[in-house]
Amino acid sequence: MPKTIRELADEFGVSKQAVRKKLDANFRSNYVQTVTRNGVQTLVIVNSGYLLLKKHFIGGNNQKPNGGTFTSNTGNNNQATIELLNQQIAIKDNQIKEKDEQLKSMQKLLDQSQQLQLMNQKKDKLNSIPVPGNSKVNVIEKSIKKWWHFW
Repeated sequence: MPKTIRELADEFGVSKQAVRKKLDANFRSNYVQTVTRNGVQTLVIVNSGYLLLKKHFIGGNNQKPNGGTFTSNTGNNNQATIELLNQQIAIKDNQIKEKDEQLKSMQKLLDQSQQLQLMNQKKDKLNSIPVPGNSKVNVIEKSIKKWWHFW
């Protein structure tokens, strides 16, 4: 049964203006008829034109003005979209795993660096403790004693 522009707009969840924009001269000549309903002449779209418009409006991602929800692709397009999204998720999962491994490696290197720095600090402390007979003070004292000893 032929439908009016308003009926199509309501069914597709778009404005009447959006439907009218698709009714170019070629489409009107092939799929639009003028009928009289309740004493008023009205434009109606025949079934084959309805199917073309349905394919256009339902096939895309158009926002419905009443609920603010989106209509999605149907059939194989929907499956292809799901598969694409699943592939993207798998890629992102792999990237996250690689980043986790990099973080573990960086943490290990940081721990090793901190241990080496701590060992160097311990060595420096051990080297700074004066050892009897080897310190500069003892050498100076011995040289002073020797100097006075010769006089």
